[in-house]
Amino acid sequence: MGEFNIYNEILDFSDFIHLFLNKGKKITLEKNEYFCRAEENFPFVAYLEKGAFRYTCDDSDGKEHILSYAFENEILGNYSPLQNNCYAISNIQAIQSSVIYTLSISEINSYFNSSMDAQLLGRRIAEVVLFSMAQRLKSLYCDTPEERYLSLVTKCPDVLNRITLREMASYLMITPETLSRIRRKIVLKGKS
Repeated sequence: MGEFNIYNEILDFSDFIHLFLNKGKKITLEKNEYFCRAEENFPFVAYLEKGAFRYTCDDSDGKEHILSYAFENEILGNYSPLQNNCYAISNIQAIQSSVIYTLSISEINSYFNSSMDAQLLGRRIAEVVLFSMAQRLKSLYCDTPEERYLSLVTKCPDVLNRITLREMASYLMITPETLSRIRRKIVLKGKS
């Protein structure tokens, strides 16, 4: 699968990943189990070795919305509470059986304070996370639903093997019916 999150394409995480594999606590989470729940104080980060997770939040009516996903070789965590000492803003839930390695934020901060290279990596991670969020926000405001769909399936061709169409619609911020129309239109274009 292509990279869902842009930071894996931009940054060299090898030393950071070794930290998780060597010092982290290995945990297996089954489908639908939570790594983190919104509104909890959860000072942990994880490296996702195998599996997949979704980031969700509920609106004031209790309707769930998909914010993002994480797949193999990505980092899991709620960035805001780690840096600002506040509660998690999203749920992080396994969408299939997954293996993660967890570290506390104090272990992560010790690593980032261990050398100039580690400090630079920490800063670059923050920059890329911010850039990624800005890109997503721009896409939601400026791209059509069809453009957002095509961008996602171009970037991650087998994403539909990992998530449901209903989840994809939520992530794209469209209704499942709109997603069906987009997919039907693309199929019809391909036949002409």
